[in-house]
Amino acid sequence: MKHLLINPYSQAQEWCKEYFPDRSLGMMPVGGRCAAEYFIDLALRCNAESLLLLGPTYNEHLAEHLYEYKHGELTLDYRKGGGHDSVRHLLEIYAAEYSGDCLILHGMLMPKAHTLEELQNSFVPCADDGTEDGIYCYKEGVLYKSNIEFYLINSLESYFEINFQVLNDDFYNLPGYSITDNIHTGTNVVIKRECVLSGPLVLGDNTFIENQSNIRNAIVGERSLVDKACVVEHSIIFDRTYVAGKLEIKNKIVTPGRIIDPYTGGVLERNSFSYAFSPVQNRSAWLLRLWEHFIALLLAVGGALPYLLILPYYLMNKKSHWCWKLSMDRYPGYWAVLFFRRELVKSHPANEHYVFQMGEIYGLQNTPEQRRIYDYYYHYHCSCALVLQVVLRALGKRGFATYVERRRF
Repeated sequence: MKHLLINPYSQAQEWCKEYFPDRSLGMMPVGGRCAAEYFIDLALRCNAESLLLLGPTYNEHLAEHLYEYKHGELTLDYRKGGGHDSVRHLLEIYAAEYSGDCLILHGMLMPKAHTLEELQNSFVPCADDGTEDGIYCYKEGVLYKSNIEFYLINSLESYFEINFQVLNDDFYNLPGYSITDNIHTGTNVVIKRECVLSGPLVLGDNTFIENQSNIRNAIVGERSLVDKACVVEHSIIFDRTYVAGKLEIKNKIVTPGRIIDPYTGGVLERNSFSYAFSPVQNRSAWLLRLWEHFIALLLAVGGALPYLLILPYYLMNKKSHWCWKLSMDRYPGYWAVLFFRRELVKSHPANEHYVFQMGEIYGLQNTPEQRRIYDYYYHYHCSCALVLQVVLRALGKRGFATYVERRRF
């Protein structure tokens, strides 16, 4: 095959827009990988020279991902187009670019063919213009249709089920640095003590599994955090998602903002369930607040003289690297804490008035999504010891940061 043409939106696919408004079909995770990556794998197996992915709108995140995932001499193209056209109509539109042998995926589907020869031998002449979802081939002016089986994603439920069919299919390349007992583990994965993991299971890169968690037959996206004593079974956890402790997640899709039941279509927004609980509301809240004020008082009094000495230079050089390393910009915040105008440590992603953030202690290069996850973790686990740890390590991170790290901050 010389070209691969993919038209995922042969149907309206309103379910994707409704439940995942920030993603296009090509960006939807399937088996722990971006769906577009499987299209690229297919193009490579078919020795295609080019791949064209169409969509009703242009998704910049997908375009960036395709650019980063580029392989060898394969030309990747992503553009607005396609939609509910027939295969023959698509070929007429792109005839100038795809005049040679062309493989067409009409619909959001993934072939079950395990070899290129099996796929090539499955084509028979097409009796119509190719209006149905399926796998087509255009060669020497003749349109052919494949009779092999394929996974078709055309609803929220089918999307959910196909994830686990792919997970159990040995044909597809699943992510993971190592594979043990059908558990695909990415790089830099932290699994704490007393966790029970059962395959088939995908743990994406930089995931964190807290103590006593029980995860089986699931897909956990990269940079996600599953908190203490959480049960996850036959579920999909999207990338950069925080799963609160002691939750039981079964047959669900969990995104950074909601929990979705793929069978009923029910949605539970994050703020509607246990995330609303805050440790500062319990009986030890007064002790935690008193501890924060005590630390703020030490920082305010202890840093008063150095701050006043450096203040003239700081006012003229607010972007100075050394003033930043000394956290001069934070000093007024200590007094704001003492006057109840700020929190010393951000206790919830919704709070905007704070001095320190837990995400700082793990690095200065965290994305906003990753910092939000750390905020939720602190929201559940904040204690006097953790407050002190965040303050000291955040000050230390800045104090020993290089100029390059600061530019990435």
